[in-house]
Amino acid sequence: MQTHLPQLSYLGVIPHPESSEYGFQLINNDKTVRLFIMNIANSFFLTRQLMVQEAPDLCYQKILADLRSETPCLIDDVTLITDSDIAHYRSSHPNSLKQRHFKPAE
Repeated sequence: MQTHLPQLSYLGVIPHPESSEYGFQLINNDKTVRLFIMNIANSFFLTRQLMVQEAPDLCYQKILADLRSETPCLIDDVTLITDSDIAHYRSSHPNSLKQRHFKPAE
C-alpha cells in the first residue's frame, strides 16, 4: 500500500507595482489541495533587506513553520511578509547576508 505524504510546491511569482505575490500549493494526505499566497512589499527588495532570489525560500520556510505550529494560512488567504519574518529568516540563514557582498574573482 502506497502512502501519500503532504507535498508543498512553489507555483511562481506574480509581480505587482507595490508588491510581489508568491504562490504555493499543498497537497494533503487526503489529496485535498490548499493554496498559499505570500505577499512581499517591493520596498523590502529596494532597501536590500531581502534579495529577490531569497523570497521563495523565505515564503516556503514561513509556510512550513506555520504548518508545524498548526496555525497555517487559510485557503486562498494572502499572508503579508513582515520585518519580523525577514529577521527570523536572517537568523536561521546567517550566510545569506555574506552572499550579498560577493565579489567576482579577478
